[in-house]
Amino acid sequence: MQVNGYSGYSNALYTQSQTAAARKGWGSSAGPTTDTDAVNAFLTESKKTPAERIRDDWLARHKMTEEDLKSMPSEKREAVEKEIAEELKRKLTGQDAKRGAVMNLTA
Repeated sequence: MQVNGYSGYSNALYTQSQTAAARKGWGSSAGPTTDTDAVNAFLTESKKTPAERIRDDWLARHKMTEEDLKSMPSEKREAVEKEIAEELKRKLTGQDAKRGAVMNLTA
């Protein structure tokens, strides 16, 4: 038995649930790519050594990539590599945390 006026409502709910499932990737053979991409990005980042993370962070702060670095003239590349090495040394030895640690809080 069907009550007048409710069939359209149930059909609308069914259609909305199908649309939501399609947006989220449910019911498709490809599966949810955004979750997989996020997991892969996390795993890639977690496999990096602290030195690799510091290097990548330095390059990102200076809006550079490894390819940019490779295409630089040798003198400029050596200067950049030296800066990166100094930052690696500071951060890996804990000297970076000590810099500026002394503050005058009496004001």
